Amino acid sequence: MSDRRNPAELKRETEVDAVASLFLWVKGSAVGGLAFLVGLGLIHFLVRTRFVGEAAVAASSVGRWRVSAWIYYNAHLVPTEGITFERAAVVAESGNSLARLAAADSSLFVAFLLPPALLVVTGYAVAKRRPRNVHWLRAGLATFVGYFFVAVVFMLVASIQPEGAVQGVPTDSEFRPNPWYAIGLAAVAYPAVFALVGAMLGRRTAWNRPSRQGKRRP
Repeated sequence: MSDRRNPAELKRETEVDAVASLFLWVKGSAVGGLAFLVGLGLIHFLVRTRFVGEAAVAASSVGRWRVSAWIYYNAHLVPTEGITFERAAVVAESGNSLARLAAADSSLFVAFLLPPALLVVTGYAVAKRRPRNVHWLRAGLATFVGYFFVAVVFMLVASIQPEGAVQGVPTDSEFRPNPWYAIGLAAVAYPAVFALVGAMLGRRTAWNRPSRQGKRRP
């Protein structure tokens, strides 16, 4: 027997689907932003005890959270302007501190895989829980929006200059993630590629909202 529903019921189900789609955008954006913060926290945990000597003194002067933010952008291949950290020294030039730390300790090369892994997992999770009639691409785009927003905001926060002089660096130096690379790579390219890859992997496992028909009495 064909499934015949009256216009009121169809309208009600359409409204429910519209709310579910809106919730997907909100949830996906929130989870995408959270993925950036989780990655930042993991980087902070990985590098907080890696510095010794002059580098440790400079990291304390700059602020450990700020150094961790710069290094997380380094994991997106974004160079830091004005300063580069090595394990025991500070170099007054632009560069990738994570690459220099990883050159001394090869286990840190895994940190370069952290942003792609987080974005793939996040995109997959959001796509898997999307409503059945919502295209998987929306799940990837929702994740992208959240990651993009937090990456741009945190770039601005990480560009705030530390107070006082930093040992081993000229006093007129300005420290920050390179803004063009930060926007182009960390905020756009990485989430656009890896969040969509994750969403594509989760496209065949969409959440099927229970039908109201099963609840109706005969």
